[in-house]
This record gives sequence, structure tokens and C-alpha cells, in this order.
Amino acid sequence: MDKVYKHPRLGDIWLRQRWSTSRISLSVKPSGEVRLSYPRLISTTKALRFLEEKVEWVLQIRERVAERAMQGADYSSEQIEAMRREAKRVLPAMVERLAQKNGFRYGRMTIRATRSKWGCCTSKNNLSLSLFLMTLPTRLQEFVVLHELCHTVHHNHSAEFHALLNKVTSGREKELSRQLKGIRKNLRFRKAKEGDLERIMELVADAQSWFREQGIDQWQDGYPTQNIISSDILSGDNYIVEYNGVDVATAVISFNGEPTYAKIKGKGWLNDNNYAVVHRIAVSDKYRRKGIAKEILHFTEELCAERGVKDIRIDTHCDNRAMRSLLKKMGYTHCGRITLTSGAAREAYQKELKN
Repeated sequence: MDKVYKHPRLGDIWLRQRWSTSRISLSVKPSGEVRLSYPRLISTTKALRFLEEKVEWVLQIRERVAERAMQGADYSSEQIEAMRREAKRVLPAMVERLAQKNGFRYGRMTIRATRSKWGCCTSKNNLSLSLFLMTLPTRLQEFVVLHELCHTVHHNHSAEFHALLNKVTSGREKELSRQLKGIRKNLRFRKAKEGDLERIMELVADAQSWFREQGIDQWQDGYPTQNIISSDILSGDNYIVEYNGVDVATAVISFNGEPTYAKIKGKGWLNDNNYAVVHRIAVSDKYRRKGIAKEILHFTEELCAERGVKDIRIDTHCDNRAMRSLLKKMGYTHCGRITLTSGAAREAYQKELKN
């Protein structure tokens, strides 16, 4: 007899009670579907107690399955071999450089087509790295390498291990770990191309509708126009956010300043440093409330780190409570109010980056 049990954390669980089954077992399918099998002579209540004891295990397996799908499912054998050659060219030198810089000693190093994890360190301090590291930006490749090198000192994930990893990453362990986790969710950022214009305008339309439904008088005058978006694309400032291969959001991230920020009423900007400015965030209706706007702001911080920029500025409508709440949670300071070229007022925020 098969039936579905709705678990508060895991969602739908398929319960399979069989005469042929001799013990309680759990399985996680590539789709993420969870099956709980148990003998006829064992009660469903007892089987569900077993499930509760394994919740964290199921969540870990689901994450590994998603990571595995991201790392290898869409690559041809030719592409994998090309990554293998690139990994052999790049990773050994990276490991040696980071080991010498931070005083680590390791044994042999191998490169494998591992799909379940980025790397590992054996009890003899031999390192194994996945060739799929070549799909990551350099900073995350280095983070994975440093993670494994720290295991040559601490063969566990103890507080001492995390303290060491945080030290060798200049206090950025949590930030880099979050970035790596974001990539595991199949979230991708890319610069928009001319062919993306139609999709971006669809995302803008979704945002306009959402503002209207919330009673927010923002983007209700035809802004941003197709010409504005085209200009963003040509300047290289417009980004597309892909989730599982689907274009789900867009945003403008610029390092060229913002003229309307020259005058501000209220406390004023925190400093006069160079800054990144985030404009025109638009998320698809189908993907709202999934934390994508938050990831856009995190991505902005990554771009700032690459350029050595220490500040981010952004403005939003006074009635856009969702965005204002997000900015507060992410450490932005409300600096006052600015006036757009249209005459509309906007609440202005700034964040000073620590690293």
C-alpha cells in the first residue's frame, strides 16, 4: 500500500508498506522525492518516528543530489575532458601557492570527476579535487582548496577548523560558504545581451503589476522604458539572474555613480567613497519570495570585492516595505531621501562593506 504523508520540513513523503520488506528504510531519488519503506508488521507511527530521526540526513542527501545535477548533468563528455585539462593546468599550482602562503603541508593531489563534493582530504593529508571546480569563479575555487588544506590540520568540522578557515580567508568563511551554497542552488548571474531585451521587459512588467497590487506608486508611469533597458544592456550594467536555467530576475549594478545622489535630505551619505549602485531590480512573479533579491545584493557585494569597492548605495519607494525590510536585515543604513529626475522622492540607503 502506497500513500503520501506531508512532512512539515520535507514535503511529500511516499510511504510504502510491504510484506516483502524486512526493515525500515529511506531512499532519496534524483528528483528529490523521498520514499519511506517498512514491513507490514511495523506500524506507520513507528516508521514515521524513524523518519524524524533521519530528517537532517534527508536534507543533506537532497543537497548532494542537487549539487551533483548542477556539476555534471548538462555537460558532454567533450566538455568534461576540456574541464579536466583546465583543472590539471590550474589547480595543482593553486594548491601549492595557497599551501605555501598559509604554511600548510599536504601529500599527493589528484583531480577526479567527482560529482558529489568539491574536494576531500584523507587521513594521510592527500587531497582530491573535483574537476567541476572549473565551473566556479576563482575566489570559490580558492575557498574550496583552503577548506581542504585546513583539513590537513583538523580532520573534522570542529570550531578549531572553522576558526582556521576563517583566518586564512581573511574573515570571509561564512560569506564564501554562502556564495558556494548559492551556486549549489543553481543560481547564476550573467550580463544581459541585446537578445534578452524582450525577457527583461517581461520581468519589468511583472514588477510593475506587483507594485500596483501592493498599492505602491512605483514604476506606474511606464518606467523603466525599453530605451532605458537597452542603454543598461549596452553599458554592460544589466544582469540576468538564472535559476535552474530559467531567466527569473534582472538588475542593474553600476560603478559609474548616480547623479541624483548628489543631493540628499536627512542624515546624508555615510562617506564620499566610490560606490556601486543597484537599480531596477525586477523578479518574475513565479519566483518572488525565494530570496532572489537578497542574492542580487550579495552578488553586488561580490562584484565590489573584485573591484576593491567598499560601499553600495540603493534607493527605493517609501511604501516598498519588502525592500526596505530586506535592506535593514542586510546591514544597510537609511541615509535620507533623494529626488529622481522625474521629481519623485526615494528613500536612500548605503552599506559599508567590511572586506
